[in-house]
Amino acid sequence: MSFAGYLLLLLQVSCLAEITELWAEEGSSVTMHAPAIRNISLAEWEYIRDDIPELILQYYAESQSVTIYTAYKGRVVFYQNNGSLVLQKLRETDSGIYKATVNLMQDKATTTTLKVIKPLPQPKLLSSSNLAGSLINLTCVLPEGTVADVSWKKDGHPLPPEKCFQLTAKTTVLKIRKAEKSDCGSYSCIINNSISWKVAALNLTVTGLTPPAHAAQKMTAAALVLTAISAVLFVIWLCQPGKLRLGKEAWEWLMMSILGLLCTSSLLLLAASVIWMQEDGHSAAFILLGLFLSAWIVAMALTAMAPCRPAVLTRFRSKGWHRVILCITATTLVVNLLFTSLLLRGFHQLHAYKKNQEKQQQPDSQEVTHSLQTTSTSVTC
Repeated sequence: MSFAGYLLLLLQVSCLAEITELWAEEGSSVTMHAPAIRNISLAEWEYIRDDIPELILQYYAESQSVTIYTAYKGRVVFYQNNGSLVLQKLRETDSGIYKATVNLMQDKATTTTLKVIKPLPQPKLLSSSNLAGSLINLTCVLPEGTVADVSWKKDGHPLPPEKCFQLTAKTTVLKIRKAEKSDCGSYSCIINNSISWKVAALNLTVTGLTPPAHAAQKMTAAALVLTAISAVLFVIWLCQPGKLRLGKEAWEWLMMSILGLLCTSSLLLLAASVIWMQEDGHSAAFILLGLFLSAWIVAMALTAMAPCRPAVLTRFRSKGWHRVILCITATTLVVNLLFTSLLLRGFHQLHAYKKNQEKQQQPDSQEVTHSLQTTSTSVTC
């Protein structure tokens, strides 16, 4: 049947009565109503195919007989009290126009336009990666059938369409660029048509080191190396008996070199600890470390500049200042060695956790996808 002929038929039947539009899934049932006329003596239901009416059933009240034609036997339920018709075991070929006439009153005949579509199968949601700082594609594999709309949610909240949709014939992709910890959560892909909807959900856990954390790891390693060099020079400095072997100037420059290296390592450790707290949350120990290192950096920066200022350098030659510098330097060496080791261990644990999550990510995705039917399950990160 051509499109023009279909429109012409709709115009013809609309002149007789109001058209009702119904949508139903294949395999389900649908109820269509006859004209609201009392004292039904004769009722007819027709399916109009290519402008040609095809009788479904006829009902005669006088004989209380219902004649159901062969093509519809076993699929039709007729209610004699109001003339309604229930069509069961729907097929896509049942789509079309249905007309009900009561007592041969054509001007009051009802017309129903039925559209039968395939039910939505369960979609699947897959993740391409879960590494921090990388591009993560969450791919929702769309089923065969009529899909009118696709939407995404994170932890039950809608995501804006412009964020990441790339819709193709069989997939829709949610792109997460430069993934970070805040992207953890339960992601849902919702598909729907005119009569039903289905949801696939996936719990995403972003693991591994972000680019800032990688930089912090390198800074921590550099701080550890500088601290170790400072410790060696500090031991040499302590072992000099009264400045006799190195000479007075060499001894003073050795002390300033130790302070300069230790100041640089403290600066790197301070920056690394700030990044670590941004990644892993605030910690009282690292906050105290930051305060201690800040004070140390300022003090040692001024001390390291002493050789350039003779008046200041003279003060540092006293035994009292030597003892103060000795105590502070020893304390800072211990603190730096302790916290650089602690930070490097933390980075190592993150790497180990990342590898473990990579192994588990794919099986977990499949399990979550297949366990969901029509509702979403939220999983906190």
